[in-house]
Amino acid sequence: MSIKDFFVKTEPNRRRYGVAFFVGIIGGVMSAFVKWGAEVPLPPRTFSGGRDEFNPPYLFLRDYLGIDPTEVVYRFSEHIINPVHVTHITFSLVFAIGYCLVAEVFPKVKLWQGAMAGIIATIAVHWISFPLLKLSPSLAHLPLDEYVSELFGHIVWFWAIEIIRRDLRNRITHEPDAEVPLSSPYR
Repeated sequence: MSIKDFFVKTEPNRRRYGVAFFVGIIGGVMSAFVKWGAEVPLPPRTFSGGRDEFNPPYLFLRDYLGIDPTEVVYRFSEHIINPVHVTHITFSLVFAIGYCLVAEVFPKVKLWQGAMAGIIATIAVHWISFPLLKLSPSLAHLPLDEYVSELFGHIVWFWAIEIIRRDLRNRITHEPDAEVPLSSPYR
């Protein structure tokens, strides 16, 4: 497989952008819970060395967009919930919708049932963008635990998005994915 294969496009008449957007919303919300679940056995960050206790998505909203998610709290089952966790769902929605829309055009994004997208997201966001934006320390100053947690969590997260995307897209359209010919025995 060459790099060129990653840019092979599907036939435009087979793309279902509305379905992809809708499925991305469902996949985004559900996969956010999967990502949280992955963080229970493998917490994503240590707080030693004076690191900020907020997660990078929260810091991005606060420092770059001027939105402070801690200004609003809500109650559920007699618990006060800080919506910092809502930032996780918001970013999950953005990435899942984007992934589902891109999958309609570039099917190779789904490589390894979405695991490759999780690896790419980890590298591009956590290992490159966050340090450049000063939302996390540079890679040289991150513990191995954080590398492992983020990589594993993102692989599982995108795998969940892909499973949801494929199942719901195929159920809604009654068609295989856009790159599979309609005459295929695999439909």
